[in-house]
Amino acid sequence: MDDSVFKAFSEGCAENLADSVEEILEAAGGSCAIGFITTDDFYGCYLAWNKGHNLTDYSKWENALYPDYLYQPLVDIVDGCSDIDFCERSDEKWAFAEALLKGLAERIKELPDGLFMRHSLARKDVLFFAAMSDGDYVEELLDASVKRLNGNI
Repeated sequence: MDDSVFKAFSEGCAENLADSVEEILEAAGGSCAIGFITTDDFYGCYLAWNKGHNLTDYSKWENALYPDYLYQPLVDIVDGCSDIDFCERSDEKWAFAEALLKGLAERIKELPDGLFMRHSLARKDVLFFAAMSDGDYVEELLDASVKRLNGNI
């Protein structure tokens, strides 16, 4: 998968992700899990969060942010990838997921330590993950993202 298709998505994350994480940390008031939640066909993305690190039933979490910088650029990428059938499991669909995780991991690593310290937290007190609300690769994406987005590659 050519990572360059994620340029606009990555730039939006670089400009806005710290503000979104700041908003979540203020609301959470302690350690939390922050998820990048997408559909089984990667059509858009939103942030869900919950106190603690329990990822059970993340698709039903009531705490969520719906920033446009995560939604529309990803929709545009999916619409432009006519060579991938996002409705079926395939090597190409998983390569897309891995490219998305790679970009998210880079943006998360760029979050300043001061962002966490302002909330009396260490980076490890926030568990980042990516997941699908349902469909193909739910478990695979969750497992791979916990490792990649938290520096445990």
